[in-house]
Amino acid sequence: MLSQLLDILPLFAWAFIWAVGGWLVVIGFGIPRREQMMAGLSLGLVFELWVSNLLAHVIPILTASWLGAIATLVVGIFFALPRLRKDGGKVFHISWGQLVSLVLIVYLFSMIGFGLNIFDDRQNLPLASMLAVGDIPPHFPFDSKVIFGYHYLLVLLGSQLMLLGELFPWTAMDVARAVAFGPMIMLTYLWTRRMARSHLAGILGGMFMAFSSGARWLLLILPPSVVEWISGQVALIGSGKISGETLSAALTNVWQIEGSGPIEFPFAFANGLTSPSIMSHNGTGMLGALSVMLVLMLYRRTRNVPQGLILAILLAASALVSEFGFLTLAPNLVFAILVYLLARRTRQIPQSAVRWIVIIGLASVIALFQGGVLTVLVRDILSGLSGGAREGYHTFGVLFAFPPTVISAHLGTLSLANPAQLIAAVFELGPNLLILPLLFAWGWKMVRTQKWWEALLIAGAATGFIVLFVQYDGTAGISANSRLLANILFPATLYAVPLTWNWLRRRSESWRAVAFTLGLISLFGGFFTFGIELIAAQKPTLPFFIHELDAQISKQYWNQLEPDAQVFDLFPHRAVTVFGRFSDSSETLYIPYPEWVELGNTPDPYELQAAGYDYVYFGIEDWEWWGEESQDALQSPCVKVVDEVRGIRAPDDYRKDFRRLLNISACK
Repeated sequence: MLSQLLDILPLFAWAFIWAVGGWLVVIGFGIPRREQMMAGLSLGLVFELWVSNLLAHVIPILTASWLGAIATLVVGIFFALPRLRKDGGKVFHISWGQLVSLVLIVYLFSMIGFGLNIFDDRQNLPLASMLAVGDIPPHFPFDSKVIFGYHYLLVLLGSQLMLLGELFPWTAMDVARAVAFGPMIMLTYLWTRRMARSHLAGILGGMFMAFSSGARWLLLILPPSVVEWISGQVALIGSGKISGETLSAALTNVWQIEGSGPIEFPFAFANGLTSPSIMSHNGTGMLGALSVMLVLMLYRRTRNVPQGLILAILLAASALVSEFGFLTLAPNLVFAILVYLLARRTRQIPQSAVRWIVIIGLASVIALFQGGVLTVLVRDILSGLSGGAREGYHTFGVLFAFPPTVISAHLGTLSLANPAQLIAAVFELGPNLLILPLLFAWGWKMVRTQKWWEALLIAGAATGFIVLFVQYDGTAGISANSRLLANILFPATLYAVPLTWNWLRRRSESWRAVAFTLGLISLFGGFFTFGIELIAAQKPTLPFFIHELDAQISKQYWNQLEPDAQVFDLFPHRAVTVFGRFSDSSETLYIPYPEWVELGNTPDPYELQAAGYDYVYFGIEDWEWWGEESQDALQSPCVKVVDEVRGIRAPDDYRKDFRRLLNISACK
C-alpha cells in the first residue's frame, strides 16, 4: 500500500503545483471569492496543458509536464503578487463544500469510465500511448509517416497521468475525462448561481449540464403506426444501423456499440445529436467546454494586457479540443459587432470590441503552430499551393445541402422539409432549443452593454443555423456532422436554467409547471443513462481489445523497446497501446493496407523484418489461426522469444491462452 502511494506521489505534487498556480492567476482577476478556487483549479489544468504541449514539441514530455506546472505557478505568482504581499496565505479561500463535490464527481465519473469502454478507445488509447513516449505533435499510430491532425489536448492529459501516476493508458484516459468533467459541472453551478443569484438554481444548472439530452425516447409514446411511418423515412447510419434494420426496430433494441457495460444502453435513450455530458467518454470529453467556461467566468474582470493574454491562451487551448468551435469565434464576433453598429447607427467599432478582436487574433496565430487539426490543415493547404503532397491524416470538404438538414450520428440525414424526418429531428434535439427566444434576448442585452464574450457565444447560436445548409465531407465520416450543432446546443444548455429561473420569477404557477415538465423531459434520458452507467461502475473492465495478459506485458515492456522499433500485431491498436511503438498497418482506423493483410495471413519473420517490423506480438487465437506453416516460420533460428505470459481466455472460459513477444530483428 505504501509503495502504491509513493508511486502516485509525483502525480499529486505535479497537480498541486499547477492548481495553486491557476488559483493565483484567478485571484489576480478578482472574481468573487466563492468562485476563485474552482475557476483557479480549472485554469491551472488548461494552462498547464497548453504550456506542456508547446514545450513537448522540443523537449521530453515528462520534463515538459513538470515545466508546464512550474510555469503555471510562476505566472500565478506574477498575477497575484500584490495580493500576496498584502494578505499572504489569506488570499486562498477554500470552499470545502465545492471541493468535496468536485472530488465526488471526479471519483464517480472515473469509476463509470472504468466500467465502460465505449466510443473512441480504438483511436484514443493508442494515441495516448504514443503521446506518452513523446510523439508530439502526434503521427498516426498506424502509419508513422502520416501526421495525425487531431484534437488531442485531453489525450495529452491522459498521457501525463500515465507517466506521473504510472497508470495504464485506459485507466489514465478515464481519469483524464473525469478531471475535465468535474470542474466543468462545478463551473456551470457557479455561473448559474451568479446569474440567478440562487444556490438552488446553481445546483439545477450543474445537473442540467450533466444530464440534459435529446428526447428520442418520446417516440416510444407515439402510436406504433406513427412510429412505423417515421421509421420508413429514416435511414439509420453507424451504430444506429447496427442496432436495428429500421428505426422502429432499433427503438426496442439495445444500442449496439463496442465496450458497453454489464447492462447495455437502450437505443431509445441514446442520442446522435444531443447526448448528455455524462456520456463524454470520447477523446475530447468536456475539456473544450471547460476552456469556454473559464473565459466566461473571467472576461468581465479583464482589465489589462496580461489578463487578455490569459484569455487568448484559453481560447488557443480550446482549438486543441474543438477546432470547429474555435474557427467560428471570429465570424461570430464580427456578427455581434455588426448588430451593435446597426443598432447604434454608427461606424465606430467600440474599443472594448477591438480588444476582443486582438484576443481572438492572437489566439488564432497561436493555433497555427501549436499542433492539432488547424496546424496540420494550414500546413496541408500551404503544401498544396506549392505543389507538395498532403501530409495530414484527415481530409476536409464542404457540401451544400438544400433543403436544410440535420445529421444525427445514429439516424442519419434528416431533412427539415420531410415531415417524418422533421419529427425525428425534433425529438432527437429535445426541448433545450425552446430556450432560444430567451437566449437571443439575453444576447441582445450583451451586445448593447458590450459584453462581447457572451454576445459572441449567443451570436454563435444564431449563426449556427447555417450548418443546416452545409455538410462536412471528409475522413471523419458523415457522423461528424452532428458536432456542427454545438454552437447552438452548448449555449442553449448552459443558459437554460439561469434564464428560465429569472424569467419565472414573475410568472404564474402554470408557467412554472410547464418549465418543470420540459426540464424533466430534458433530464429524463440522462438520468436513465446514468443509472446504467452506475451499474457499469461496479464492474471495472479492460478495453475490448485488451486482455489481462496484455496488461501484464504492458506493465513490463511499455516504452522499453527500441525507440524506432515497429511491432507487428493482427490487432495493431493493441500493440501500439501495449508497447508505445508504431505499428504501420493501416490507411485509416478501419482500412488496413493490402500488403499488411497479406503479411498477416501467412506471417514470415524474414518478410516481416523486410517490411520494417522488429517484433511480432500475438496470442493463442492468432497462433492457432495462422496454421502450422506460419508457426514453424515464427520458430526459425533467427527468432528470439522476448517474453511470454500464460493464463486463461476469460473468467468464464478456462481454455489456455498466452501472449508472446518475438524479436525478429535478426531475420535478414
